[in-house]
Amino acid sequence: MSKENTPQQRSPSRRVHMTHSVRTDQRIEPIAIPPRRIKSHNPRPAISCKDFPVGLVFIIILSVAIGLLKSSSLGSHGKERSNSNSLMELDFHSYPITTFYDGLGMDPYSQRPNSNQRLYKYFSPYEQRFPEYKRPLWAQKTIPYNKNVPTSKQVCFVHVGKAGGSTIGCSLGFALHCPDDSQVVPGILPIITTHVFHKGVYDCHEDAAYHLYVVRDPLTRVMSALNYERPEDGEKSPPQTVDFYSKCSFWTLDDVAQNGLLGKAHVPDACRKHARQALHGTDRELISHWFYNYQFYYEFLPQNKNILVIRNEHIVDDWNGIENILGGHSILDPSLLPEYNAYDKNSTDLYLSEESRIVLCRELCIEIQFYKKILTEAINLIEEDVHISLAELRLQCPIEAESGICDDAKPDITKKIEWFKYE
Repeated sequence: MSKENTPQQRSPSRRVHMTHSVRTDQRIEPIAIPPRRIKSHNPRPAISCKDFPVGLVFIIILSVAIGLLKSSSLGSHGKERSNSNSLMELDFHSYPITTFYDGLGMDPYSQRPNSNQRLYKYFSPYEQRFPEYKRPLWAQKTIPYNKNVPTSKQVCFVHVGKAGGSTIGCSLGFALHCPDDSQVVPGILPIITTHVFHKGVYDCHEDAAYHLYVVRDPLTRVMSALNYERPEDGEKSPPQTVDFYSKCSFWTLDDVAQNGLLGKAHVPDACRKHARQALHGTDRELISHWFYNYQFYYEFLPQNKNILVIRNEHIVDDWNGIENILGGHSILDPSLLPEYNAYDKNSTDLYLSEESRIVLCRELCIEIQFYKKILTEAINLIEEDVHISLAELRLQCPIEAESGICDDAKPDITKKIEWFKYE
């Protein structure tokens, strides 16, 4: 994959301006990305401990330590991470995990079929909204529910498909596709992340304190989703999905770009239309992880949501940063993060020509803007974190990373959200 910053021409008649922004009911209002923070390295005069009594030195050290603890609650742009919904008010170290079932003498779990996993009983907002449905087994948790965590202190796990969410979800204690021997990472975050939002299952409370997104650069996520959903021999897949791959010959993302977007090979007009609709997330019958995209996971949730982000490219740093905000300790290391729900990769699946990369970035422009919005609104990321992720995005899609100008208008997904909520 080439990383050259190749200029490309845009049609001025259809440009839509999207910058990092906050959502209103009908439009996106631009907000500016803060400039890179420059740390000061002004020298200070050396001070010898001999100049102070021992007691005064101890007081100074203690004051500095308290100041550092307070500063850890500061988020980006100088805002405090904690607010009226702060999870810091909960003391998770002063009592054991207890459940509603302890006093009733009942097992607080059920056994997952054909597995050694225990699925613990949590109240399900999904089942309350749709009494005729049962929450899927994968959306349940493998660790006990802690009744000392009120709804207003809980975290909703927003599992964006093919962004590394299965690895994080298993570490948080969700069943998902996790093997029986998968390990839940110790800490506060798995205890308070009680429910999940993934594709057709919104099992979170409306007043959840935080929404935890796992994100990945949009072009890489789209490639991973296409390769993952490709039908294998003997595998049952929706007919429209099978046709997308076989009749349209969209076996790889480079095929989608060359044949569907650039028209290099003769494909039916319907296939070229499907390619654009699928990439824009406006056709639910094609690639499901493209349909449930960043725009959907952002606009579906409340406007005033508090966003936490774990970036696929910086999982350990972001997990430990969130754990520290919650009053825990930095305990995650890469050895605790095996890769789950992955697929066998080969060079053909991962190949993308320079020409294909440019046209795909242009087609994914709106999706890239929502990815940038999620990053800039994350209260656990500081300005430097956002700049690092934008620099990484620039290697893939330099124009869309720098600019908020897109050739296509933002899709109106009102009906998409209504369908999801009520059908």
